[in-house]
Amino acid sequence: MDIGVVGGGISGLVTSYYLLKNRAVSNVTIFERRYSMPRNHCTGVVSLETVARLPLASKFIENIYKNMVFFIHGINFGIEITSDKYFACKINRVAHEIELMRFLNEVGISINMGCDVYSINVNGKKYFLVFRKDMKEYISEGFDRIVVAEGYPPILSRRYGLKSRSSAFKAIQEVVLLSNSLSDDQIETLYVFISPKLAGEGFAWLVPIDRNRVIIGYSSGYNTSIEGLEKIKLVFKNLLELSYKSVDKIFGGVIVQGYPIKTISNGIIGIGDSTAMVKSISGGGLYAISVASKIYSEIIDKNSGFPYLYSDLKKLFNVLKTQYIVRKIVWNILKTIKLNVDDFKKVNRFISFNTSYLNYDRHESFLPVLLIKFFNFNLKIR
Repeated sequence: MDIGVVGGGISGLVTSYYLLKNRAVSNVTIFERRYSMPRNHCTGVVSLETVARLPLASKFIENIYKNMVFFIHGINFGIEITSDKYFACKINRVAHEIELMRFLNEVGISINMGCDVYSINVNGKKYFLVFRKDMKEYISEGFDRIVVAEGYPPILSRRYGLKSRSSAFKAIQEVVLLSNSLSDDQIETLYVFISPKLAGEGFAWLVPIDRNRVIIGYSSGYNTSIEGLEKIKLVFKNLLELSYKSVDKIFGGVIVQGYPIKTISNGIIGIGDSTAMVKSISGGGLYAISVASKIYSEIIDKNSGFPYLYSDLKKLFNVLKTQYIVRKIVWNILKTIKLNVDDFKKVNRFISFNTSYLNYDRHESFLPVLLIKFFNFNLKIR
């Protein structure tokens, strides 16, 4: 079988890697509209289970985490989760994608850069990609299956029968150098700040890379801006008593929220942001990509697909849908909190609880627990 993959981002690269594991697949060709190498647009925080499923990713781990701390705008205490075991890590996404591209080139996968695919033609049992390159139009050779990993917005996906419920938030973040060093506990902690006032239904984060470097960013349904990011940086500076030295780099992108509905249609398969394969609570897509790409590699040839594989795919989609629903409920509740406080000072009181292991991929399992503990504690101190 010859497979055409639309999109050379992480979805297309990981899917192409696993497609080669299927003996029925003889050739994989990637078409990517960018001309340059991968761009820096994601924080890169994933669970340890996900990084184990992502090919070649483990060598690009930059830090690991065993704690999470949540701050909520207008509330003078934090919520802290500590885990007995490490549950998440930060990988260098750009270096990982470059390595994946290098590896795929070495094993014979053709990665065609600067090819903007805008149509899929069907002739008999073959699929032909129509694309523009250098202001000229081309038609690819025929493929037996097409994988659409175009990212967001899902133009081809929707045009050819793939369905999802999705919306996108803008995100902006910086790598910030610190004058002071993070403590042992801080360097192993992921920080989240929730503020309907500053970020709408989005949220802000601080992710330690090492003792003197952190990533600070936020996503918002409003327009993100440097001015908005400066406010978020000030919040974390006061909450954690940080001293900023300089900004190393600034980058941004789109955070998708939603869930897949139909990802296979007449020989065309969708994956990643193009079909809302995301954890809506955090906006992360690597968990779903790492699971779905392996399943797709086994069912790309319809004759080799087993019922349990389709069942596993459905289970994944149900998890993503549940996370989307839980997120909507939680944010609607948070919007009822009165947020008149603009003076963000260090928090000295915490609701703390310990778990033997935190499943970072299953946000829907611990977020409601956090919310219940928050309201119980909030009522006690009033």
